[in-house]
Amino acid sequence: MTMVLDTFRVTGQEPDARLESRSGAGVRAVRASDGHAAYLKVTPATLGAPAIAAARRELRFYAEVAPIAPVRAPRLLDYLDAESGVAVLLEAAGETRQASAWTTGMWADLGRDLAGLHSMAIPTGADWQHPDALQEALIDPNLDEINSFWAPTLPHLGELLARRVELMEQTRAVPPAFVHGDCHTANLVHSAGAIVFCDWQAAGIGRPASDLAFLSVRATPTGTTVPPALVDAYLDTRACDRRTLQRALLAEELAVFVFLWPAFAAFNTPEGIARVRRRTRELAQRWFSADAGVTPRHPQGNHIDGP
Repeated sequence: MTMVLDTFRVTGQEPDARLESRSGAGVRAVRASDGHAAYLKVTPATLGAPAIAAARRELRFYAEVAPIAPVRAPRLLDYLDAESGVAVLLEAAGETRQASAWTTGMWADLGRDLAGLHSMAIPTGADWQHPDALQEALIDPNLDEINSFWAPTLPHLGELLARRVELMEQTRAVPPAFVHGDCHTANLVHSAGAIVFCDWQAAGIGRPASDLAFLSVRATPTGTTVPPALVDAYLDTRACDRRTLQRALLAEELAVFVFLWPAFAAFNTPEGIARVRRRTRELAQRWFSADAGVTPRHPQGNHIDGP
């Protein structure tokens, strides 16, 4: 970090001005030489080949795709791609807001933005395939971890495990598109009434449902319910069969909670864990009910129009 600060000729802000980065990259608020606020994201080679590949994917996005993408992203001010690691210097593009502070209008704006992103032509000149943790977990699940967390509280867990191929197929019901890959409110900042998408390390060809459903996955432990306005606006902007998308969203969110979330339970509060357990039971009930020909319902009684 110190070497990169010198290379870019930026000044680090107070030592505790570090931001969350689940990839392991260091993110720090800095002041550029012209006095403007910026963010420095550094991925050292010591984090391993997958982390460097993700950092280079993000750099490629900012350099090649962001200028033509139909969504806003921070402007790339400078970068370093060396044997020792990858660093990007990005403009400070806005402020984050807790999911609970998002208005219905903000969720609708996000739905329209994601519809635009998913309608974009796949960028050429690079391989935009990337690791897919959910699909890998559905193919080769950690049964000990899943059973330990879910068996006491999730009815029909055995049937869900037995039908995971069907679940996987339903997550793919909507054709692949260019996706953000890590879409949640902590990676979205607000500026002048617009949403700016940050952290593009997981960007690439993927399932549209993954971007939409992950918003709910990350919001659920906080007690926030993503409103139907998100998907309503998405479908108003992008031609997509509503029932097909709803089914894909249901399968995606259920699969993430069952097959991936147990590993992250320790990072959540008891209240957050309880909310995830309730949400997952509801999702499983809807999934099985839909198979029986019953129209899935939202907990408040509305048709499922969101993840």
